[in-house]
Amino acid sequence: MVSSYWPRREKALVFPQELYIRGGGSATNIQSPKIIRTICAAALCSCLLISYSGSAQENNAAVVAEMSQPQFNVLGFGDISYLSRDAGDPGGFAIGQAVAHITASLDDSLSIFGEFSLTAKDSSQTAAIERMIVKYSFSDLFKLSAGRYHSPIGYWNSAFHHGAWLQTTVSRPEVFRFGSKIVPIHFVGALLEGTLTSNDLGLSYMAGFGNGRHENVAQAGDAGDINGDNAWMVQVNARPARFYGLNAGLGFYNDRVTPNDRPEIYEKTASAYLVWAKESPEVLFEYLYSTHELVNDSSVSGDVNSWYVQFAYRLKGKHRNWKPYARYEHTEVDDSDPLLGDQALNYEAGILGVRWDFNPYAAIKGEYRNEEFDGAGRENNFRLQVSFVLAKL
Repeated sequence: MVSSYWPRREKALVFPQELYIRGGGSATNIQSPKIIRTICAAALCSCLLISYSGSAQENNAAVVAEMSQPQFNVLGFGDISYLSRDAGDPGGFAIGQAVAHITASLDDSLSIFGEFSLTAKDSSQTAAIERMIVKYSFSDLFKLSAGRYHSPIGYWNSAFHHGAWLQTTVSRPEVFRFGSKIVPIHFVGALLEGTLTSNDLGLSYMAGFGNGRHENVAQAGDAGDINGDNAWMVQVNARPARFYGLNAGLGFYNDRVTPNDRPEIYEKTASAYLVWAKESPEVLFEYLYSTHELVNDSSVSGDVNSWYVQFAYRLKGKHRNWKPYARYEHTEVDDSDPLLGDQALNYEAGILGVRWDFNPYAAIKGEYRNEEFDGAGRENNFRLQVSFVLAKL
């Protein structure tokens, strides 16, 4: 912008000299009042023009700079665990997931969120995009987004994401563990959500439509819906303002699954939860009921019943950094279930543990577990974990 004004500046500065030359170069011509007034007016206009050019450039640069710099928020999570099992079973140290949460607010309505993980395997590290969401907020009532989510089925899967520091316990309930076959943990599609701000019940909703499960039912359909019959889900939540921390919800999920080793199957899952999300106490109850039925033979079907209850209480006063907890889990799969009946997914567990927040950004958790996997006998194990959050990377 500045260069476009330079020719005008040169012309204004040269103009008196041109008058002097055209007037024959005599001092009398250059000093006439009319010429002097013309010279002064031209010089004044030139100065004003240059000043305006500079201020306009600065203002435009400031506006562009402000618009081109989204507001970023970055969080990092990590954990390291030690596992001790019954005699003869392997244990030892394990590196958990390294996770990054990145949020960018492009303006008051448009935001982008990404969740990325690096997971330690037996002989390698696996990188993954866990969530990637673009959201536009029309109002509190209507917020439309698209991307890869944690499926809004029940409470835990929407409330606690990757990053062990976020949850009270060492691990997630078995039904919601990452890689679960019972619940589709991830979902790729679009989601409409909102909150009714003018009601005492604090009602909110979520409605999703997108890709169903992958042919490996433990994975999401990241590259598209494999059978062209999209999955859909709805969930309604209530958070009464009168009872701080209380959260209740009902949900439904529907899909047609095409596994890689069996015929197509209809899947329907109903969920319900009641949560008192306070530190003292913290009470979580969640129940899921799923039905699976062969598409080409409705007589072949089976059910899955799964639930857990968790209780935790942060101590008071000088012991407030300590939070003991307990959880009981139960999952039962019908042998006749055409999708999961032969996957050995029956499970029962009793868990006792304590969390010590020795630092605002780090916690140590100790946990005893008594578990039974599909009738294979009881197993006792002890887990010790240190988890942390990095507010700025």
